[in-house]
Amino acid sequence: MTRLILAAVLGLAGPVLAQTGEEGGGTVDSRDATFLQSVEDMDVVTADGDKIGEIEEILVDNTGVPAGFLLEVGGFLGLGDSDVSVPLDALAWDGTAYVSKMTLEQLEALAPFDE
Repeated sequence: MTRLILAAVLGLAGPVLAQTGEEGGGTVDSRDATFLQSVEDMDVVTADGDKIGEIEEILVDNTGVPAGFLLEVGGFLGLGDSDVSVPLDALAWDGTAYVSKMTLEQLEALAPFDE
């Protein structure tokens, strides 16, 4: 019985031990050769690479399909920032960060997202 429990624990520990965290993103996992990574708190930058915010969440429509991003923009050290929503095509992935197609001023001019 002890061997069965030990085998079960080691079997479950394998996927957990295989996960690693990356700076700027969440847990990295590879299931069935598919690369998965959380985008929560991932940087949003300008085309010049200047950080202008972070992704807070992915927003879905009423059918559960991803429809946009909730971004935290502006402020300093978490003070004075606001949450705004943008459509999925407002950001482009460059391999290290999400690049905004909008300027910081355009993002700050959007109506705040009220959860």
